Amino acid sequence: SAEELITHRHFEFEAPSGGLKRTQNDGSAAELEELQRAQDSLRAQLSVPRIERLGGRALAMWDEKQQVAEVMRKDGKFENFGYSDQGKLYLEYYEALFLLEVGRLQLEYYGCVVSIEQAYVLLLGELENEKFEHYLVYSALSRAGYIVVRHQSPRVAPPAVTREDCIWAFLKARVENQPVPDHIRDSPHYTLIEKRMEDTKELIVCQKAKAPTVIEEPIDFHFDTRKRKTPAEPSNEQETKRGKLCPTGRSLVDQLKTQAPYARFEELFKKFDIVELRGQDFTTEESMDCPLKISFDLHLHNEGFKKSSPKAPAFNVIILPPRSAFPHHNQISKIQGLRTAPLLVVSVSESKQIHAFLYYIS
Repeated sequence: SAEELITHRHFEFEAPSGGLKRTQNDGSAAELEELQRAQDSLRAQLSVPRIERLGGRALAMWDEKQQVAEVMRKDGKFENFGYSDQGKLYLEYYEALFLLEVGRLQLEYYGCVVSIEQAYVLLLGELENEKFEHYLVYSALSRAGYIVVRHQSPRVAPPAVTREDCIWAFLKARVENQPVPDHIRDSPHYTLIEKRMEDTKELIVCQKAKAPTVIEEPIDFHFDTRKRKTPAEPSNEQETKRGKLCPTGRSLVDQLKTQAPYARFEELFKKFDIVELRGQDFTTEESMDCPLKISFDLHLHNEGFKKSSPKAPAFNVIILPPRSAFPHHNQISKIQGLRTAPLLVVSVSESKQIHAFLYYIS
């Protein structure tokens, strides 16, 4: 009946208290009786009938080859989970495991329903890897109210097409038979440049076809054949520009060193403490030699997140595995070109505790 369903739905079971915690086994009758009561309590708690809505969960099939879960039936809102490919919705391993834990997904593998314990081994793998730390961080941040998605590298906008680019592309296409790139062909300058180049070509061809009329005009020009007179006395004026600036024969730099401003600058320069800058700035992931990688992007719920056209994230998440040192300044400066928001560095300890630190780069 409906009353029985409601009773089983909201059934509460309280386990009896076991008293003080024992620090060692003594094998006494009281200890054995206490262990028997604890086992009976666990059996009674597990044997309580549970009521669940049959159609309250989505259905997904795990694809071991692609390491994703294909959603076969949706139930509820999925705007913050998964990605679409050729009209199908797929879930990442951490998204599928999270929805399975919160009771919103039924995962199947070769027609068999996968339990949570089996999903940990199937989705995260039996060997030690970074998937477990990534899932812990994803689960903790999702439960805290953030929208967690896979990190997307910043999109570099293509450079604006200029008239010079259109001219060079047109010439290479006509002379070297190279194809014109699509972004140049779609430019509004290309059509105008192509028309002007064709008009210029026609003008040149028409001029070659016509026989030009050459008009000869007499040139009234007479050369002075008289010899120049040698000056009576030789001039001491320097003929070269260097000689005029440096009459003493020294170089121009040596001439400037004798002036008073140079002496004052040399005295001031000796007081400087010059430090060599060894760090370098990197803007691409290929040129970086840095172990840090941005794993997730965090968005706030009140910012109107849309997966089709996401805004800039609130934070970029970097996950540090256990026994890893925190990044120093050089590593943070190297990854600065890949970030799209303030960096949130999350450390996962060996006891599976999560510590997060926010890095602001001015």
